[in-house]
Amino acid sequence: MTTVLHTKRLINSSTINHFKEVTIPVPWGKISGKWWGPTNEKPILCIHGFRDNCGSFDKLIPFLSQDRDISFLAIDLPGHGFSSPFPKGMIYNFMNYIILVQQIYEYFSFSKLSLLGHSLGSMISFISTILYPEKVDFLMCIDALHPLQSTVSKETVRNSIDNYMKYNKFTKEPPSYTWEEILDKMNIAYKHSLGKDSTLCLLERNIAVSKEFHGKYYFNSDPMLKVRTMFNWTQEQMIKDAATIANPIFICEAKQNYARKYRKNFYEIVNIVQKHNKDCEFHTISGTHHLHLNEPEKIGILLKKFLNKHNKSETYNLKDFSIFSSPVPSILSAQVVKHKL
Repeated sequence: MTTVLHTKRLINSSTINHFKEVTIPVPWGKISGKWWGPTNEKPILCIHGFRDNCGSFDKLIPFLSQDRDISFLAIDLPGHGFSSPFPKGMIYNFMNYIILVQQIYEYFSFSKLSLLGHSLGSMISFISTILYPEKVDFLMCIDALHPLQSTVSKETVRNSIDNYMKYNKFTKEPPSYTWEEILDKMNIAYKHSLGKDSTLCLLERNIAVSKEFHGKYYFNSDPMLKVRTMFNWTQEQMIKDAATIANPIFICEAKQNYARKYRKNFYEIVNIVQKHNKDCEFHTISGTHHLHLNEPEKIGILLKKFLNKHNKSETYNLKDFSIFSSPVPSILSAQVVKHKL
């Protein structure tokens, strides 16, 4: 039987980059994403940052695939992009993301995981490797490494509970905005970390057309993501556990990132990994937090060298082609034409 795999063109790219829409079943619904490259080769699992989506890798993956066929599976985390939110009443605990990686590993029966993460996705990849080193080939971490330690106080805990009570009551459509307002809010929220094309890559899966107000859009991420959760892995414990990572690891930081106050802890962990891991690469690259999306070639050149050394092509027998579906119609096309983007 011949299976037809649907592909889609990225409307904001100067080249035609093909991927396949993916839907992975999970107990609470689905995990959506994009499968780039051959389906008969084990993919690199790509995990995006907080409030982003799998469009975060729309520019980097084609660059990495220029010279050789490499498969990538870029997912939308729960409550992000087109993936299902957690059931009403649940909060987004960091460990749920670690469990998700294990669920994907078991669903596809991968021999091992190859991981590429940005920001929160880097933290998920790093902790997944600490906990399950035998299941990981290698990992690549862009502008983050370990989870940020939270200051726990009665004020922060109370604030989290208050936010939970607030956002758990949401039943109506979220606030909607004009196209211009959407762009302004993205720029402010991301602290001007995104270029124009990069913003479009994320908006493709980050907004929906308002059903109540003509010509307006709303952000479709789960409001419960705004509830702050505490991750109690101390810096001392993190240093101890980071020393155990022997898997090949690529780490980079963006020179102009907006999380400078966390750099001291970050460098401590990097130094420990470098000291104990002979296959650790660390690079500081000029650019913002979303450098992989704004200027993929800067980091891409270094990642290509790392992949040439550590990524061994592995034949993969995909058993369920029903995970692929027709492309989701773009809601940005009209705006791209109207504003000549």
